[in-house]
Amino acid sequence: MRPPFLHDEKALLQQIAQGDEAAFSTLFYAYLGNLQPFIMKLTRSAEDTEEVIQETFIRLWMSRDKLVDVQTPHAWIYTIAANECYKYLKKRSSREHGLTDLIRADTGPVWDQPVLHALQFKEMNRLVKEAVSKLPQRRRRVYQMSRDEGMKIPEIAAVLRISPNTVKNTLVSSLDFIRKYLVAKGHEL
Repeated sequence: MRPPFLHDEKALLQQIAQGDEAAFSTLFYAYLGNLQPFIMKLTRSAEDTEEVIQETFIRLWMSRDKLVDVQTPHAWIYTIAANECYKYLKKRSSREHGLTDLIRADTGPVWDQPVLHALQFKEMNRLVKEAVSKLPQRRRRVYQMSRDEGMKIPEIAAVLRISPNTVKNTLVSSLDFIRKYLVAKGHEL
């Protein structure tokens, strides 16, 4: 459903294609209220819904060079959201089934499950720290401020005296690097 108060979505997309962060923010908040219930019906989890919405708008921002060709913005945004939701649910399902199969085929008794989960978490955490240590200094600092210190994008931007857009792009590229690092080490996300 198209947000009722957006008058010219195509003009807004043109501005975003040129890197206009205010236009991106306008689009985000215009669609947030409509996307949340749409995605919540599929994920049935507020946390998963938030994750999918974040990935949807990261994908939109990263594809902003294609925005000039979008003819029906609301359909395009919902398509991205649906695709991101599908990918997220597929990963979640794969992860859950993989762990269940591993526990069944593993060492036997149910009491081993917490030990197995703890070992997997410890290994994944170690690999993430290893990947973060390999990031360039600025990317590493932005990532640590976001994940370790719990700072929001505008706060990081203010402290580092860079634009929120730069912070977003830095986080996206850092997370992409970490994902690829984990996959290279045999951990599918």
